[in-house]
Amino acid sequence: MKRSISFTLTLVLLLAIGITACQNADVNEPEVDTPIVADEEMSSESEAEPVTIRALIRPDEGENVATYAAKFEEMTGNKVEVDFVSWAEIHDKTITTLATGGGGYDIIFIPSANVVEFSSGDWFEPINDLITEENHGEWLASVVDLYTVDGNLIAMPWYAGGAHMAYNADILNNAGVDINSIETWDDLLAACRIIKETGAAEFCFSPSAKYPGNFYYNWGSMVLSNGNDFFDSEGNPIFQNNDAAVTALDFIKTGVDEGFFDPAGIALDDYETLIEFGTGKTAFLLDSTWAVTQATRNTDLSTITDSANFMLIPGNGEIRSSGYLYAGGLGLLKTSEHKDVAKEFLVFLTNEEAQKQHAIQGANLPTRLALYEDEEIASAWRGFDVLAQQLTFGKFPPQFDWFEEWRRSAATAVQDVMAGRSTSADAVNWLVDETNRINAQ
Repeated sequence: MKRSISFTLTLVLLLAIGITACQNADVNEPEVDTPIVADEEMSSESEAEPVTIRALIRPDEGENVATYAAKFEEMTGNKVEVDFVSWAEIHDKTITTLATGGGGYDIIFIPSANVVEFSSGDWFEPINDLITEENHGEWLASVVDLYTVDGNLIAMPWYAGGAHMAYNADILNNAGVDINSIETWDDLLAACRIIKETGAAEFCFSPSAKYPGNFYYNWGSMVLSNGNDFFDSEGNPIFQNNDAAVTALDFIKTGVDEGFFDPAGIALDDYETLIEFGTGKTAFLLDSTWAVTQATRNTDLSTITDSANFMLIPGNGEIRSSGYLYAGGLGLLKTSEHKDVAKEFLVFLTNEEAQKQHAIQGANLPTRLALYEDEEIASAWRGFDVLAQQLTFGKFPPQFDWFEEWRRSAATAVQDVMAGRSTSADAVNWLVDETNRINAQ
């Protein structure tokens, strides 16, 4: 599959200067100029006695990390030990680790949602020498700016991604549903009705109402694509100011009540909804870049790799599509005893070759601009053009140090509606009060 040059340039421009309000960097592609290259410029520390550096990272990127950790050890003699911690646990473990002196780690994974929170304790070493004025234009400016706090780069941009929608073409064909007829959430609900009536699938869709998936891959992106944000710049709630939040909750509740949506989604996270979709149980999947690509290519997680395809997240008629974006960065702790070696590994794991392999393996999208024009990546991902296009409709969520606690409360609100414990309007009002309470702490 090959994308046109005009589409690629549009994507690069939007990602580099249009996704977040803080972006202001030039997006022209300079010649590659990496300040530190692990296989060419060894630090005095790595030329001496080999050392072991430790990293705390989530497991989804495990294959890529293991591959390049082994290559790094072969080239430098230095070992990389990685503790992989699940999404459901990594936030709390990271906070505990940071607050107790670093736990012996050198490198810690920083999700885009937690940049402000994780940087609040001055735990991370500035790494401004790794992305300089000379090579800044090689990177997605939106992600570099996201990880720049008070003028200091605190994490190497590792990957980008966001919320995406996948569908099972076999189910839709058996139900007689044309995928091109689905542009709005009402269109999707109509398709779900047909799927149920024809018995083409057990369920049309499964919400991922459990924390942490609910915000990005369920209600949060639904609200955004219905035309509303959640907060103003000060963290005050604004999602009660139009009907998008209630409309999205009503959509979920209707789907459950009508038997279109799997009610078990009340307790499922985004990985578990991927597994459901991968068994052919559901027709649609709203999930991460990583998850939807696994559905199309990873036979260990999906039995429908041949029939899984991508579509734009539905909108509300006025908005064609939207969804929340995310990024992953790797930060260097100030408590690291092997900073030079750790910085070499940060550069090595985020270099063009490593990011290319990361993308080809179907994990997440790169943070190096040149790779969005790479033919091997485009041909390796069926539907890469749709995934890339979806990012142009997206935006990063807000940056508040209390955002993680709020996401838990948001999941509770959705679960209460699904279980019939609350109406959509009451759930929104409760979450407004929760937002004010959490923000005031």
